[in-house]
Amino acid sequence: AFEGNTILAADALNRLFKLRKGRPYSQKVVRDGLEKARELYGSGGYMEFTGFPDLTPRDGNGDEPPTVDVIVRVTEGPQYLVNRITFTGNTTTRDNVIRREMRLVEGGIFNTEAPKYSVRRLNQLGYFKELKGDDRDMKVDKTPGQENTVDVTLRFEEQNRNQVTFRAG
Repeated sequence: AFEGNTILAADALNRLFKLRKGRPYSQKVVRDGLEKARELYGSGGYMEFTGFPDLTPRDGNGDEPPTVDVIVRVTEGPQYLVNRITFTGNTTTRDNVIRREMRLVEGGIFNTEAPKYSVRRLNQLGYFKELKGDDRDMKVDKTPGQENTVDVTLRFEEQNRNQVTFRAG
């Protein structure tokens, strides 16, 4: 069962968890389900989603094996929007070239999965040293003085593109 969910229905969350009645309990299945739920909520802008299982074990009666009831307690948090996207370290590449590869837009919903896709697209350009997508390359900070908005800062290191290569055979 699920408690505290208002954004997604219990049926939608239940599909993410592979727990079924009468099947053995697995902590890994619960962790995987929580990770999928975090991604689903994050794609809708709910970056502060938290969930944890509340287990109630029951002893078996003679012929019945012991069982456990699993209630996933959910805290969804507010929906976040993107306030400002800032780029640093791009000395020759213009901002509009980077912005067209970004899957986030200023004023839009902050999709927590979009930075992963954006980093992949920016790496495919070949203009910069490889971005890892960690806190060193991309920072997401809550906007001071504003509620439910974030500022995204990307740090680049330009690669030397001014090379000419000759080959002869």
